[in-house]
Amino acid sequence: MPRWLVWSPVWGLLGLTAVLGWREGRAFVTMTEGDVIAAYAARYVAEAGPGARPSDCTAEPGDAAWLVIRCGRGSVTEYQVSRFGWLKRMTGPDGRDIMEGPKT
Repeated sequence: MPRWLVWSPVWGLLGLTAVLGWREGRAFVTMTEGDVIAAYAARYVAEAGPGARPSDCTAEPGDAAWLVIRCGRGSVTEYQVSRFGWLKRMTGPDGRDIMEGPKT
C-alpha cells in the first residue's frame, strides 16, 4: 500500500480541523457588541411577549461579564454575556437567577 494512502486520513482530519478552527475564530473576531445586544434584544422580545420592543434594552460593560444587557420598562430582565456571546447569567423580572452556558 502506498505511504500517501496510509497518511491521507490523517491529512484529511488535519484539514478539517483547520477549516473548523478558522470558521469559529472568524466568528469570534468579527462579533461586535452591537451584534450581541441585537441578539439578546430579540430574545427579550420573544420571551416578554406583546408590548416588548428591542428599544427597551440597554447595555454596559460588566465586571464579571463582558456585557450586561438590561431589558424592560418596569420589571427588568438582565442578561450577563461572556466575550464569546454566551449567556453567563440571566436574572428575570421576578428576581430569579437562571444560569446558562459555560462560566467563562
